[in-house]
Amino acid sequence: MTNEERPLYEIVEKLQAAWNASDSMAWASLFAEDADFIHILGGHFQGREAIEHGHRTIFDTIYKGSRNKLDVEKVRFVRPGVAIVFIRTNLKWYLDGAEQEVQARPTLVAQKNGNGQWEIVAFQNTLITPGGPTPDVVKKLTDMHSHKGDTPVK
Repeated sequence: MTNEERPLYEIVEKLQAAWNASDSMAWASLFAEDADFIHILGGHFQGREAIEHGHRTIFDTIYKGSRNKLDVEKVRFVRPGVAIVFIRTNLKWYLDGAEQEVQARPTLVAQKNGNGQWEIVAFQNTLITPGGPTPDVVKKLTDMHSHKGDTPVK
């Protein structure tokens, strides 16, 4: 990790800590006010407030007590002050008392704001599906993520 990459790794570490603390406010604080967030099943949250609300909902329901491990796979600077961060996640959560595991590859775009601080402007989460979750897990995920709290894109 280079000195230039360090703040981006720190954002990912803060995302992991916020998730594992079920802290939707800390999670959302890493995003720009007008950020876009595409969740693992394709729903779209637009803006920090919607991102916070969506995560508060899942932290209180389907992902209550879950643990998420986020690892940076690659950082790519596309121009000064703009970077793409490729991440791999391993989420452990419980469905009807049985531990479940989901792996995903989120990609985030970060930029330096007017204060020179990095913030996430876009986040796309993609489920890794080979040998993926059973149909009942997919249905539960779909039910929990089905447009509740999604903000329509204008």
